[in-house]
Amino acid sequence: MLRYLWSVGLVGWAQVCGTDWVSRMPHAPAVPSELRTRGWPDTSCHPVASYIIPIVFHVIHGGGADSVLATEIEAQLQRLFEDFRRIPGSLGFTPKGVDMDIEFSLATRDPNGQPTTGVVYWRYDAPPLSWSQPGLCVTSEVAMKSATAWPQDKYLNIWVVPAICGFSGNCSDCWGIAGYAYYPDVGAPWYGSVVAAQFIGGNLSGRGGRTLVHELGHNLGLAHPFEGGCGSSDCHTSGDEVCDTPPTAQENFSVRRQNTCATDVPDRSDDPRNFMDYVDDASMSHFTQGQWERAESFLFSPSSSLWPLYDPSNLLQTGTGPYGRVKVDFWAESRRVLVGTPVRFHAVAAGAPSQFWWDFSGGVADDSLSPCPTVAFPSPGSYSVRLIAQNASGAQDTLLRAAYITVEDSIWPLPLRQGWDSLPFPPAGVSIENLDRGQGGSRTWERWGSPSTPYGAYGQSYYTLRLPFFAYSRYGERDYLLTPALDFRVDSGYTVQLRFAVSYACLDWGGGNSIPAIYADTLRVWASPDGGGRWELLYQQGGTDLSTYPGGCRQVRGALSGATHLPTPTTWRTDTIDLTPYRGLVGVRLRFEGVCGFGNTLYLDDLVIDTVPAPIRSTAVLSPPLSIGAIPQGIQLQLTSPQTLSLTVYTPLGQRVWQEVRDFAAGTHSLSLPDLAAGVYMVEVRSVDGRYRVWQRMLSLP
Repeated sequence: MLRYLWSVGLVGWAQVCGTDWVSRMPHAPAVPSELRTRGWPDTSCHPVASYIIPIVFHVIHGGGADSVLATEIEAQLQRLFEDFRRIPGSLGFTPKGVDMDIEFSLATRDPNGQPTTGVVYWRYDAPPLSWSQPGLCVTSEVAMKSATAWPQDKYLNIWVVPAICGFSGNCSDCWGIAGYAYYPDVGAPWYGSVVAAQFIGGNLSGRGGRTLVHELGHNLGLAHPFEGGCGSSDCHTSGDEVCDTPPTAQENFSVRRQNTCATDVPDRSDDPRNFMDYVDDASMSHFTQGQWERAESFLFSPSSSLWPLYDPSNLLQTGTGPYGRVKVDFWAESRRVLVGTPVRFHAVAAGAPSQFWWDFSGGVADDSLSPCPTVAFPSPGSYSVRLIAQNASGAQDTLLRAAYITVEDSIWPLPLRQGWDSLPFPPAGVSIENLDRGQGGSRTWERWGSPSTPYGAYGQSYYTLRLPFFAYSRYGERDYLLTPALDFRVDSGYTVQLRFAVSYACLDWGGGNSIPAIYADTLRVWASPDGGGRWELLYQQGGTDLSTYPGGCRQVRGALSGATHLPTPTTWRTDTIDLTPYRGLVGVRLRFEGVCGFGNTLYLDDLVIDTVPAPIRSTAVLSPPLSIGAIPQGIQLQLTSPQTLSLTVYTPLGQRVWQEVRDFAAGTHSLSLPDLAAGVYMVEVRSVDGRYRVWQRMLSLP
């Protein structure tokens, strides 16, 4: 629902919604809790929406440019399909959102059972309308809908008009509203959506196809996130009555980091990219889990105008769903895998197809007629994938994606070391996945630094890897960095370990109209035992747990200029992950995932995957026999009993620069290390007699 300026030959826009003037938000009916479970990513096989709603377009026009073309209706249907089904790889996908599980299906049967295109054209200056001007004056709304609507217990009516006028009380005033809609607790003749013709289509530049996405959201019972301003702390009865859409004090016309309300528990920043707010179309990106639950509660309510629409008997009468047109899409759970790794594919389709035919260009499927087959590719290369789907009426659609799957047969030996100092980037074997690239999210993992300033880990190099979360504008965005497939077959006396240096500062910010809040990002590390087919979470740190900044978060009040976290030699930490469970496997791949929380920039450096001596475990419970402390040019050992120890010094990238085995008596020992260059090193101390495991400590030598 957007504000625009209408006159002959001139359209501009700013955004407001007409729904608040015409329809009062209802309380949501209850919905069974067992229906409210959905994870991310949703890997269940779910090709067809659970709720299919018949729609019809009524285009009111003057015979000129205000007459919407069939191609524009087609583009609008594509926009509804992608945005309400949240199809990975489409313009409707962002990692933060959910599949609304709803399809809007264009009617192919009219109220008399005759074939129809689902688009009806009406002249504004001819009966039954006979308007004196092309714009709809809201005082004529009931007459327009009564004269043109198809039965509202069978179709959801969408009216497309040259302009929307009269909200100011003056029918000559056509400035202000791009669309408006009614909630599902109202009946005929009001229920449905009204959109100005300039905003129908699939265009995402400025204003376009997401005007109707927004309006249909209202038809499903969804309100604006700024409904009632900040409201109260009871999210079930306050604001938009959706608990995972943070309340905002007013409309968001642009995307920016801010927190305008502190009534939500926990307190979260505004979420301006929600489809029910007012940012431009290209910036809108998602519905939430809570909005899906609220919409479903109206779909289940017999008192709702939605209740009879998706009934199977009504789909037959209106020629929709399995009796209408088919539109097919698909996605794969992995697109970079090893030879023989199983990959699961997912069909997503409008028109309720019941038959599917896949062609994987030589890939072997467990069932090529299933909507969600699992496929193994027998040799390396790029594979194209084709899907044909057909519904009960015989309607078909075909989608071909060329070079969709990349299959590799290269296995990399250990160790893998990356410090990001050399080009090209990404280096050989490393790949980057920007999950919301289709939505315009251009930022992702990047090599960053300066040839004159050592920004790398502990000040020992000039370049590092980073996620510039401080500059992100997409809350919840996820970005992946993937390693090559690695050979974890190691001798029995060794295991495999991941080490990496991280520098990060969460942001504690408030200023102007923004209430102070913690903006925290997250780093996750995953492992795939089969080269990229399935993934297991190994590590998750965020906010103050991830922060290496003294005191936790960086506190800023007022202007954000200069608040970007820049790494210094003292704001790095090395984290270690034991990869013992994967020892002996061939083709293990690791994935670093960054999740944006509008916080600050995250840096990752000195990534090492290498073998280490296997920890020696004792059946007795023993106290640590020593402690390690730093002294100038060395370390200090405190032993509770005589020990024979192996001492090894590594660089942060895992290169061994010194090793010695020595007998020590009980007591304190000061040990000078060899003449090493200034820098940061890892000292490893291991009990040679087999009673104790490894101790490690990072030391900085002047």
